[in-house]
Amino acid sequence: MNKAEIDKMVPVSCDRDCGGGCPLSAYVSKGRIVRITDNPRAPELMRGCIKGYRMAETVYAKDRLKSPLIRTGERGGGHFREVGWPAALDRIAERLGTVRNRHGCLSLLPFSGSGSCRAAVHNTNLVGRRFFALFGGFVDRVDSYSSAAAAFTDMHLFGTRMTGIDPLTLENSRMILLWGANLSETRFSSRIEAVIGQAKQGGVPVVAVDPRRTETVRKLSTWWIPILPGTDTAMIAAMLYVIVKEGCLECEFVDRYTVGFEDLIAYVTGNHDGQAKSPAWASKICGVPEETIVKLARKYAAAKPAALLPGLSIQRTLGGEEAYRFTVALQAATGNIGKAGGSSGGEIWGKLPGIPFPSLPVPDRSMLPNIPVYSWADAVLEGRAGGYPSEIHAIYSIGGNYLNQGSDIKKNIRAFKKVDLVVTHDLFLTPTAQFSDIVLPVTTSLERDDVIFPADHYLFYSHQAIEPLPFCRNDYDIFCDLSDRLGFGADYSDGRTAGQWLEHLMAQSGIQDIERFKETGILEGCEQRRIGLSRFIESPEQYRLSTPTGKIEIRCEALAETEASAIPQCRIAEPGPDYPLRMITPHSKFRVNSQNFNLGWAAKSAKQVLIMNVLDGRRRGIQDGDIVRVQSAQGEMEIEASLTEGIISGCVSLIQGAWTARDAQGVEKGGSANILTSTIPTVPSQGSRTHSIFVEVRLPSCVSSR
Repeated sequence: MNKAEIDKMVPVSCDRDCGGGCPLSAYVSKGRIVRITDNPRAPELMRGCIKGYRMAETVYAKDRLKSPLIRTGERGGGHFREVGWPAALDRIAERLGTVRNRHGCLSLLPFSGSGSCRAAVHNTNLVGRRFFALFGGFVDRVDSYSSAAAAFTDMHLFGTRMTGIDPLTLENSRMILLWGANLSETRFSSRIEAVIGQAKQGGVPVVAVDPRRTETVRKLSTWWIPILPGTDTAMIAAMLYVIVKEGCLECEFVDRYTVGFEDLIAYVTGNHDGQAKSPAWASKICGVPEETIVKLARKYAAAKPAALLPGLSIQRTLGGEEAYRFTVALQAATGNIGKAGGSSGGEIWGKLPGIPFPSLPVPDRSMLPNIPVYSWADAVLEGRAGGYPSEIHAIYSIGGNYLNQGSDIKKNIRAFKKVDLVVTHDLFLTPTAQFSDIVLPVTTSLERDDVIFPADHYLFYSHQAIEPLPFCRNDYDIFCDLSDRLGFGADYSDGRTAGQWLEHLMAQSGIQDIERFKETGILEGCEQRRIGLSRFIESPEQYRLSTPTGKIEIRCEALAETEASAIPQCRIAEPGPDYPLRMITPHSKFRVNSQNFNLGWAAKSAKQVLIMNVLDGRRRGIQDGDIVRVQSAQGEMEIEASLTEGIISGCVSLIQGAWTARDAQGVEKGGSANILTSTIPTVPSQGSRTHSIFVEVRLPSCVSSR
């Protein structure tokens, strides 16, 4: 299409649960989006990805919901009838009121998902929480499936989660260590991949420690070290052993900035428990050769400054809290915290203050009871008898697919079937929507104006590129109408439309040139080379951390009062004889969790298969392309196996986010990983352990009946 046929080009951005949030441009012809590219005004090295470039295919998907739906058959049967908006909203208001009157507000469990979560106004988390707080209250969820263990650990070690770096600081690195961080497929920033790629081209060693030969390994790394999932602490403990034994420990640094490092030294050398955490010891646990551990430890200790960037994957394991305790300890041992080219070893997922900008206000929820998000199904099924704060009678899902994305799908289905009411806002009839009583079709970020908070130190203005598709409405407008019906409409809207809220928030923001911001779509923070904890490193006496000791707590007495220990320890779950393989459930480059799974282009780009090491397959008589039966303690599925040398032996990989689909016998055929996962969390954070799943894989003919 030539330029003459383009009616307009407007800045847009993704409003999804992705670590990027990218500056893009939508080209519109005759009221239809025809192309999405990078915003030409984007800073150097800041790029979008295929998920953003193909957002328009979500807008125009054939199976997009086009009318409110009301269930007609058994919940989960997928039978609905179309109704008009007034009838649907009347039904929801009536049934919400009934639940409140009979059981109280604390019988309501709202879900907010990644349908839109980076925006100031059209944010599934904010619009829903505002509504239910004004409705009278609800049972809140704390933490996230993504990073509960990392957040919990950072707060105990540093007293803050603001421990990240701006990507441009990696220009100073002499080595970059990506530990379970698949930055080419799971984005933590719209520029960090390009920055690391540039560093590699400049001769900087980039080491990737990962069970799989990921796209990050292929594109960015100079050295791939395969490791068994969930064993990262053993390898890092052995690296610390080498650093201590060979006199490479930065003693002045650990003495000045940390507390309790001497106890960790006693642990890794064996003086604490009689077991030296030597490379020979670690190799038997993590599957990494002894000489490789020694080589990496020496090279890493010598490379200054060096950045260790841990992925969230390593903390989504049983004992995942310890993984981040050890990555922080390694950065302290080498003196790389708070320095340009280094890192804290803690969270890197945009964890630095962004440009100050207000968002849709939510009434104070501090007095509401809450549950860990990982335990929501247990809270529904067990209620007060299980120690939870209330009996849940209604689930309200706004842009989320919790039935599919929560661990143990069979348990989640039981939870959905137990409650009196399920309402869902979504674009498609997802597995969660299929188990709902009322489903409302909503808009995408391309059909509304908003300000987006990306991971990098920017703000993006995302324009409404097109008019909303017929019968689709903004979540905010839906809640305005529902609150009117329930008697608190004036309080919910405060007399403002969504557009007026956005103008109000921009007026409060202090942005000097709002029109220029709208025109370019990009507002850049003044400083692009910030380093988390740098002020503390500059003057630990003046800028004490918000920990009891004011220092980085390698020994943490508060953790000793939980299910963890005062010092980092290797808490590693081992597979048993029935389920000897470790299964990981990584993200797809082409999906945001379960989003895009139903879209043809994404399905063609990445077939849903079980990745196995060639040797593991041969031992079981499995050939590449065979249909296999995968079994865990929670469930089983049948799926095609893909054999490769690009994954460590003893580990299998199944990309998360596939929509569940079962045959008449109840066997999972859609490839949804959560049919195999468990709701037993990692403790004490109560976080996800979806990379600590133990399975067996066989040919269906070899599976005995149970």
